[in-house]
Order: sequence, then structure tokens, then C-alpha cells
Amino acid sequence: MGKKIIKYIKKIFYCLAELMYSGDEQCVICKEYSEESDALCATCRKKLRFCTENFNIGHDQETYPVWSTFYYSNIVKELIIRLKYKSDFICGEILAKYMLELVKNNNLQFDLISYVPMTKKGLKIRGYNQGEYLAKYLSKFLNVPVVCSLIKTENTKDQIGLSGEERWSNMKECFKIKENEFVKNKNILLVDDVITTGATAFYCARRLKENGVNNIFILTIAKSNV
Repeated sequence: MGKKIIKYIKKIFYCLAELMYSGDEQCVICKEYSEESDALCATCRKKLRFCTENFNIGHDQETYPVWSTFYYSNIVKELIIRLKYKSDFICGEILAKYMLELVKNNNLQFDLISYVPMTKKGLKIRGYNQGEYLAKYLSKFLNVPVVCSLIKTENTKDQIGLSGEERWSNMKECFKIKENEFVKNKNILLVDDVITTGATAFYCARRLKENGVNNIFILTIAKSNV
């Protein structure tokens, strides 16, 4: 019962937010008048830095392909922070729309969509998982089911400020797999917000592979060069 109530409350807040930002509104970034349907004005849209080529992340001679929609800078950074820490789902929808466009333009083919999990404690504090939000948005328009066979068992240090090796060490043992026959031999799109070294996405992908997933494609909002 409790979970259903929370779900309905979130739905109400989301609908209210959509109502507030419907029609001709201010740009969510610069607050200037905007006639654009995605709440981002033409001037701010021009400042978006698109990541035009996919790349691979690898460790221990194991690699996975990655597609990032943007580079992590300026406006994209602000949109992500608002989604991730301020429950701003209007910003989340702006980002999700561009991610959806990338999937379609690259004709990515997969059977299921998954996302990087949070610990129970982290989820309780924030109230939602931004990766899950993005995954469900994509699922809605691509008609592909969302599944999460991963569990984050440890509250790791924030990756910000850690060196490359520290990032890999920080993430190595914190993800576990929930046995799920449904994912075996399937192709999965793994969604995350920002990729830097790729340690988080890599270890999630590795656990999925260990559970019998066929191919894993990683999709993020942004790629960071930090």
C-alpha cells in the first residue's frame, strides 16, 4: 500500500510540473521567454555540446560500447544537477528527449532497458533514482521493458574528486546481481547519467554479463573529460 501511495504522489507532482511548464514559458536555464516545447530556449540550446561519436570503456581486457548524448559542461551540467539533486523532472525530460533522439538516430537495437542502481539508503534519502527515471522515459517511447537485475550493496564514496584508479577501486565490489532468467541471452541498454572513467557502468555491465546477458550497450546523458 505504501509503495502505491508514493507512486501516486510522484505522479501528481510530475503532472503539476508539466502543467506549470506547458505552453510558452521561461527557459529553465536563463529564464528568458521561450516558445520552445522542451522548455529550453534557442540561445541555450545552441550552447549544448553534443557527443557525436560512440566509444568503448574497458578494463581487464573487457570492453563495452558507450553512447553519450552530450559532453558534461555548462548547460548540460546544470540540467543534470537539477534532475539529480533538486527533483526537477522538467530538466530530466529535456535530457531524456535528447537521449531518445540519439537512440533512434543510431538505430540501437536491444530487448530490455536497465539502469545503474542506488543503495536502499541513498534511494530513501533522494526519493528516486534519476537513472530509473530516464530508463522509464525511454521505455515509454520505445516500447521496450525496463528491468533492473542489479543491487548496489555499498554506500561508496562520491566519485567526484577521486583519481582514475580510485574510481575503479571504489566501484569494484559494490554491485551484486539478482538472479533473473528473463535477462539471459538478451541485449540490454544500460542507462546512467554521467560517464567519466566508466568504472560504474563497467562493473554494472560486467555483473549483467555474468548473469547471462548477451550484449550490453551503455547510454549516458553526458561524457565527462575530468
